Amino acid sequence: MKKIVLFGDSLFNGFTNHQNTAIVTDLFKAALPNTNIDNISKSGATTVEGLDYIHQIDPGADLVVIEYGTNDSSTGWGLSLENYQYNLLFMINQIGKKRVIVVGPSLPDPNNVEINQFYPADHLNAFNQVAKTCAELNNAPFADLIASFKKQKDISPLYQADGQHLTPRGNAFLVNSIVPSIKKKLNLK
Repeated sequence: MKKIVLFGDSLFNGFTNHQNTAIVTDLFKAALPNTNIDNISKSGATTVEGLDYIHQIDPGADLVVIEYGTNDSSTGWGLSLENYQYNLLFMINQIGKKRVIVVGPSLPDPNNVEINQFYPADHLNAFNQVAKTCAELNNAPFADLIASFKKQKDISPLYQADGQHLTPRGNAFLVNSIVPSIKKKLNLK
């Protein structure tokens, strides 16, 4: 049985009503039967906190899905682009480039003015490009959440009122955006 570690922030924690839930973990388990899913994500985390928790990753895991960048890219509480890149590359190298998938930052609800003040499009796109480049430099798959979310015609129902965290429908969309990369990487059907 393949072991997959989810390593990210509140998106992977299915953050709902100000608390973590198992919804995203359960959705991954349903989409990837006969795998062992271990979610060690930390709500509110950036790659800085991720580096603090990297030792919690099971060294025997077959795959680690790195989902950091949304908090890192915030102009209100995030990191510099250079620090994000350094941290992400360090994570990939520590975990092992042959066993990672990199997930880019998430797109906030474009109809939520309050949250978008912290995520200007050009700034968010620059962080997404860094994540993509880090993945490409290491021949790792890249899940582009921004591109996936932008393809949706009616996007607001995917988000909770805060414009950043996802509804059950949004969580399902998130998982369905990443599962194909996992299946391909692990040769699962």
